[in-house]
Amino acid sequence: MNMKKISRILFIFFALICLEMPAFAQQDAQFSHYMFNSMYYNPGYAGLEGVTRFTGIFRKQWLGYSSTTDAPGGTSPTSAVMTASTLLPFFKKSTGAGLNFLYDSKGPINTTELQLSLAYHFKIKTGKLGVGLRSGFRYENLNSNWYQVIDQADPIYQSLTTSPANQMKADLAAGVYWQTPKYYIGLSASHFTGTKYTYGIDTSIASKLSSHMYATAGYTFTLSGGIIKLTPNAFFQTDSKNYTYLFGAMVTYNDKFYGGISARQSIANKEVTQGGNTLANDDIIFLIGMNLMKNNAMRVGYAFDYVTSGAQAKTRTSHEIMLSYVIPSPWNDPKPIVRTPRYRQEEY
Repeated sequence: MNMKKISRILFIFFALICLEMPAFAQQDAQFSHYMFNSMYYNPGYAGLEGVTRFTGIFRKQWLGYSSTTDAPGGTSPTSAVMTASTLLPFFKKSTGAGLNFLYDSKGPINTTELQLSLAYHFKIKTGKLGVGLRSGFRYENLNSNWYQVIDQADPIYQSLTTSPANQMKADLAAGVYWQTPKYYIGLSASHFTGTKYTYGIDTSIASKLSSHMYATAGYTFTLSGGIIKLTPNAFFQTDSKNYTYLFGAMVTYNDKFYGGISARQSIANKEVTQGGNTLANDDIIFLIGMNLMKNNAMRVGYAFDYVTSGAQAKTRTSHEIMLSYVIPSPWNDPKPIVRTPRYRQEEY
């Protein structure tokens, strides 16, 4: 595949995303280990590493936060994601598959997702381009007891307490991911279906699942004869009304130990905030981790978030733990070579 065809694929994909994106509140879970979590954000990444990888991330946001009411569930948001990615033996080993499981708890709403990804890989000189689709279900549970109301006889509140609190809907995502030994670029979009979760007899009580767009990129510089690797990276997320930017850098020593720092800024459009003012949060993220076992098969990591501004209604710290494990694909003859702890990949 030549560069002209690649550019055409990326342009068409980006145009389709922009056409599909409605303007509603951002709802997807966020993770600070975004550089190790490509399978969650982009189905085009499925199988690109040439190995079978399992990854789990647990996040506790705003640790110690509690609501100002006595309502149950008024605690800090909790998120957990588990992903699996593998190369498949079809079409000359040019296909990959992935599995995503997500649990996300924010206030009265608990969300569970289970989705399957399939990707096709195009060889591009020194790298590969993965084009993938993801489909599955998204399950929401509303705890109406979390709400504190003055008049419990209010028909809207009564409809919330008497109607089914659990709803399951179909979901769809797509993505492209370009990876070489030196750099990677990813572009993806989720929630194409625009599903609504309705609670109660009043149809105005609904949570619309907004489409999200993600972009990520990174480049690895090799220093000190390959002992040290420096990887600047960037991540962008939007639903066309709210925006999250992350910029950071990761330093790897001897393909075993790594540490990094990132800056996150989240901006909510003035149309979706009270008082007509734009709301912005700024975070500094510190990451450390290491690779263990033969061939660096296991990776463990920790991320610490500190809110530097916009912390009026929450505590300033968040914590995240990551665990990843790799097993060789049974139909992939050559052993993968570890370029950096950022990812594994085949020789091209």
